[in-house]
Amino acid sequence: MRIACLGMMHETNTFQSVPTTYEAFEGFELLRGDEVRAQHATANSTVSGFFEGAGRYEFDLVPLLHAFTGPTGTVTKDAFDRIVGEMLEMLRTAGPFDGVLLGQHGAAVSEEFPDMDGEIASRVRELVGADTPVVMCLDLHSNITRAMVDNVDATIVYRTNPHLDPKARAVEASEILVNTIRGDVKPVQWIEQLPMVINISKQATELDPMKSVMDDVRSVIERPGILSASCGQGYPYADVIEMGVSFVVVADGDVDAAHDAARWLADRTWERRALFGNDTPTPSEALAAAIRAPTGVGPSVIMDMGDNVGGGGSADSTHLLAEAQRQGAGELLMSLFDPEAVRECIDAGPGTDLTLEVGGKTDDLHGSPIEVTGRVRAITDGRFEEPTPIHGGFRFFDYGPTVALDLAAAGGFGEGNTLLLHTKRGVGNMTRQQMYSVGVFPERYRIVIAKGVVSPRAAYEPIAREIILADTPGVSSADLSTFNFEHRRRPLYPFEEDSEYRAGDLTL
Repeated sequence: MRIACLGMMHETNTFQSVPTTYEAFEGFELLRGDEVRAQHATANSTVSGFFEGAGRYEFDLVPLLHAFTGPTGTVTKDAFDRIVGEMLEMLRTAGPFDGVLLGQHGAAVSEEFPDMDGEIASRVRELVGADTPVVMCLDLHSNITRAMVDNVDATIVYRTNPHLDPKARAVEASEILVNTIRGDVKPVQWIEQLPMVINISKQATELDPMKSVMDDVRSVIERPGILSASCGQGYPYADVIEMGVSFVVVADGDVDAAHDAARWLADRTWERRALFGNDTPTPSEALAAAIRAPTGVGPSVIMDMGDNVGGGGSADSTHLLAEAQRQGAGELLMSLFDPEAVRECIDAGPGTDLTLEVGGKTDDLHGSPIEVTGRVRAITDGRFEEPTPIHGGFRFFDYGPTVALDLAAAGGFGEGNTLLLHTKRGVGNMTRQQMYSVGVFPERYRIVIAKGVVSPRAAYEPIAREIILADTPGVSSADLSTFNFEHRRRPLYPFEEDSEYRAGDLTL
C-alpha cells in the first residue's frame, strides 16, 4: 500500500505587512523526499505522525514535499505557484498512490486564494481522482471551509492548544485512511459553521471555556459509528469570509450521525458564546502585577498577545519593554527579532559594553526602538534542538545568529535584565531551549515576557509562578475592534451582538 505525504502549512495574518514569499519557506522549511524524513521522522509534528502511522499500519509512506514557515503576511502568488506546482508535479510523477495524507494548516491565505488550503485540497483531489482516498490534518486554529471538507474523505484537527497532539492526530488520520483503502470504513463528513469568533485569549484547551468545548468533542467521538470529531477554533487574524468557529464530524457511512453530532457541538458552543470574549489586562496592569509578585517561586510569565509570533506577530514589539522601563522592572527576560542589533553586538564581540536601539523596526504597530545599554554575554548561531514534545511538535530550530545581551541598570531599567536578540522571526517562544542554547536560564528571572498567547505555555508553565496575559497592541491583539475587517461575515458574534445561529443558515 503506497501512500503519499505532502503539504504546505501556513497561518496567514492578513494584517501583517510582511508578505510570505517563496524565500520565507525556503529559509525555514521547504523539504523534499528524504529531507522530510530526516527532519520529521523523530519529531512530534503532523508529518512525524504520518511516519509513525506508516509503521503502525504497515504501509509505504512516500514523503513528497513539506513546506512550512512561521506565521506572517499573505502568501505571494509566486510562492503559491512554485511550491504547489512542484508539490503536485511530484504527486503526479511519483504516482499512482493508494491514498494521500495531506498536512495543511487551515488558515492560509494567498494573493489569489483566500481559502488557500481549500484550493490545495481541490487540486490534489482533481489530480488523484475521486476514487483515491485523501485524509487531511489541520491545525486547531483553522478557519475550516466547505472546499476543504468537500475535497477530502476525512478531516482531522488538532485537539490541544498548546498543540501537543499533532503526531497523535496524524496517526489517527493514517488509521482512517488505511481502513478506507481496505474498505473497512466509508467516511462521510459534516461541517457546521458558527457565526462566531473565539477570542485568542480564550483558546487554551486546558482552561474553560475552551476545555468544555473539547470535552464535548471527545464525548462525540465515543458515539457509535463516529470515526472522528473536530473543532476548528478559527484564526481571527485572517480576514476571510469563513473566519470563525467550525465543527467537523466524520462518521462511518452515516451522514445523519455526522450531521447530528456536529449540530449538537455547535449548539452547545453557541449557548456559551458570551464566555469567549476578551477580558485581558493592559500592558501596564500586567507589568505591575508581575513586579508585585513574590520572589523565589518561579517567574511571572507575561504573554505579549499583540506580538504573538505564532499568530503572525512581528517578533520585535517593544510595548512591554517600554512599560518595563517606565516601571523600573528588574530581573526581566525577553526576546526580540532585530538583525541590525545582532550585527552590532557581533561586531562588538562577547564581553563588550555598548549602547544601541532594539526592537520596533518592522512597522508602526509594535512600538518604537528603545535605547538600551548592555554587555554582550554570548553569541550563537541560533540553532538548537528540542527533544521533548512542545507546541507544534517541532524538534529542530534555527533563529539565525543570536545574542544574549545583559542590560545595565540605566535609563529606567532595574537590575538583572536580559534580552535575547535573534535574526530570524522564528515561531515564537515555544521552547525554553531557545534560552538554554545561549546560556540563559529563564527559571532565574522574576519576569519572562513571552511573545505568544497559548503556544509558550507548554514550555513555560512548568517553571512559571503564574501566567499573565497582556493585551498589547499589534497584528495579533486580543482587541479585535482595532482591526479593519473587510471580508468577514456579517453578522458575526461578538462584532454584532444580536447575531443569530440556525443550522443550515450559513451558505459560505
